[in-house]
Amino acid sequence: MTERSEGAFGALARLIVERPRVVVLLTVSLILAGAALFLRFDSNLLGVGYQVPGSESEQASKFIEEQTGFTETDLLVVASDSLTFDDNEFQRSFDAAVDAIREENDELRVVPPGEPGGGAISEDRHVATATVYLTGDVADRQKLAHHLQDVIDDVVDDPLRAGLTGNSPVLADLVHTEEIDVAKAELVGLPIALLLLLLAFGSVVAALLPLMMAYGGLIAAIGVVALLMFLLDFNSFAETFMVMFGLALGIDYSLLFVRRFREERRRGGTDREVVERTLRTAGRTVLFSGTIFAAALIPVLPSGLPFFYDTMLAVIVVVVIELLLLVTLLPVVLLKLGDRLDKGRLPGRLGAGRLNETSPLWSRWARVVMRRPLAFLAGGVFLLGAAATPVLDVETGIDLNVRALSGKESVEPITDLQEHFPNAAIAPIEVLVRGDQQAIQSAQAVLDRAGLTGIATTEIGPGAVVITGQSAATVDSLESFEEIKQLRANLADAVPTGEVQVTGVIAETVDYADKTATWQPWIIGGALVLSFLLLLMIFRSPLLAAKAIVMNLLSIGAAIGLTVLLFQDGHAEGLLDFESPGYLQHWMPLTLFIMLFGLSMDYEVFMVSRIREEYARLGNTQDAIAVGLERTGSVITYAAAIMMVIFGAFCLSTVPEMKQLGIGLALAVLIDATIVRMVLVPAFMRLAGDWNWWMPRWLDRILPTIHHDTPAAKTPVPQD
Repeated sequence: MTERSEGAFGALARLIVERPRVVVLLTVSLILAGAALFLRFDSNLLGVGYQVPGSESEQASKFIEEQTGFTETDLLVVASDSLTFDDNEFQRSFDAAVDAIREENDELRVVPPGEPGGGAISEDRHVATATVYLTGDVADRQKLAHHLQDVIDDVVDDPLRAGLTGNSPVLADLVHTEEIDVAKAELVGLPIALLLLLLAFGSVVAALLPLMMAYGGLIAAIGVVALLMFLLDFNSFAETFMVMFGLALGIDYSLLFVRRFREERRRGGTDREVVERTLRTAGRTVLFSGTIFAAALIPVLPSGLPFFYDTMLAVIVVVVIELLLLVTLLPVVLLKLGDRLDKGRLPGRLGAGRLNETSPLWSRWARVVMRRPLAFLAGGVFLLGAAATPVLDVETGIDLNVRALSGKESVEPITDLQEHFPNAAIAPIEVLVRGDQQAIQSAQAVLDRAGLTGIATTEIGPGAVVITGQSAATVDSLESFEEIKQLRANLADAVPTGEVQVTGVIAETVDYADKTATWQPWIIGGALVLSFLLLLMIFRSPLLAAKAIVMNLLSIGAAIGLTVLLFQDGHAEGLLDFESPGYLQHWMPLTLFIMLFGLSMDYEVFMVSRIREEYARLGNTQDAIAVGLERTGSVITYAAAIMMVIFGAFCLSTVPEMKQLGIGLALAVLIDATIVRMVLVPAFMRLAGDWNWWMPRWLDRILPTIHHDTPAAKTPVPQD
């Protein structure tokens, strides 16, 4: 923001006071449009997939699809403990399931046992399979797989069981399960968040307002993303992340704004003066915080990583919309409510609320830390460093969550396959060979030496064959990932360049992991640079900006380290009810890093901005630190508690990746609100003294000006 933005707050305050109906009309129209576009948003979400455009696996899959018309091979599995395939009832049910699938979609190809490329019958004849060839994109295949299971259920009854299994059926069940888990997290987290808001404000109306604003912003953002779907694809994870961050940040920012509005209203003045002071303090602070959060996500967008870049774009949209409503609609509502903001006051002392303007306890604690700043700083750094140590042993992979989905219709058949077909695989390795007979034979020999079983060669076009084989390693194990890498290396040595490509589910996940690793340093570096520049403009202090970055890295390292300890090493298996695959999801560390980098800046900006404001007023660094903590202590505590509840509620998810994400985010907020805020910031700023406020003149001249006040002038800096 430039100097002109100082006038922008005044102009905005005038618009809010003099033209409230215009503000309400525009913002409520945005929310209503979001509600109207929800069905478009929901119906156009893609399924989850890891196919990287331009990768080896994607190129091979596209060629196979062009030649055969099919993009994926799944299995219809029919089994019975009492009947065999020789029994009439078994055969009738099996044939009925095959016919039902064919009748449902004439573009499908269903091949029973005994035909080329068809299914098989187990040796004990208690299980029979048919190969089902699917076509379409990721979303089409997953929707179709989910629907086909219903069709199969209609024609197969006890004592037989039947199911469609494979990549799309499993991922369709995963998406459906996560949708249920998001609703479950809301049902658990939001009542607790409301209780905390009631304790914070002491009245029902004031407590409900942040929730209403958060949901309003979320609904409006859904409408914006629905419009973006005309240009871009968004995956089903985008909805989960939008709910998670839209509610958490929307409530947090509204809490700060409402609290400051009440404070400014008590100070007196006209409606316009109250609104303008609130916008210049709390409004500007949350705009800075939201901008830094969004900036940390921006470097992801050029990567084009499937389900990653579009999810981050959706989160950026929800943050921008939440901020827009916060500085427009919320002030209008607050003015209209007036004294009614305190309506529904709780009985007794609870009605006073806990968001007092000052919290003397925090001031006393700050002075305790500042008496021995070096000891506290060293102790805090040691604790965070120790917590971050497990990061050194982090392992990543792509967990298809088969363990967590036990009992789901797409996963139950896997048990029958494993028991009756020792060499069966729900995701076989596929090798596309385009070359002469010598190249084909060389590729077959490599697969033989690799120990793959059930090797079969299918001609799909002139000079093109697909060789399939099953691995002894489970589809989402670290062993299977290494097997693909070794297989590719061996094929490259045995077959002329350009004539062989490895594809299949495992190969897709390996390619996804490789591209993520390639982009990771650029994404992290971009987040660091953008955040540092924004902090430099906000704080007008290279030291404070660098301090914020370093402390963020420490707290993020600690949060990810604890996540490794709890999930990769499995120390929380019993407590959180999951089975660790021995690694974190490959996208999890990077996701946690960029999300936490933005989130961690929230309380940094809230607190340091207020400390800077107090320094401008008092002219003494130690007093400014103490008063800054005193005036932000209660609001940050409640904001952090609410955010932890919303994130932590995702630990109730059935799926480990959602548990990892929720717990990792909750741990980071806890670390920021305790060790960083209570120990590291006051200790460091006490040691730095007046260097906190040093700014080279040449740098001050070239940087855009966020505000025109300087601490040295001892004039108030309007920050919250």
